Amino acid sequence: MNPRLGLSPEELIETFNQMYIQSWGEVSEKLRWDLARITQRGGAEEVDLGPFLLELMEAVVNACRDSTVLTIYENNERLAQELEASGITLPRA
Repeated sequence: MNPRLGLSPEELIETFNQMYIQSWGEVSEKLRWDLARITQRGGAEEVDLGPFLLELMEAVVNACRDSTVLTIYENNERLAQELEASGITLPRA
């Protein structure tokens, strides 16, 4: 028997993935995808991908941050429910 409180590892991963997909959907809409369209520009023209890559990395980091925070929040909620169900009174804000 493995007693534990909170979300299982599988539930944590599933929650994170759901939150990431939701967050990515929101932040990816703000990306300027046209900056990455190299094939539509002149063949010999130099293309600076820096601005696009910076925006892309910022979007990924933001989605990861939001997903992590929301997953921790969900786990804390589960912990509180399980502790209260076992008779432990927790202070509520």
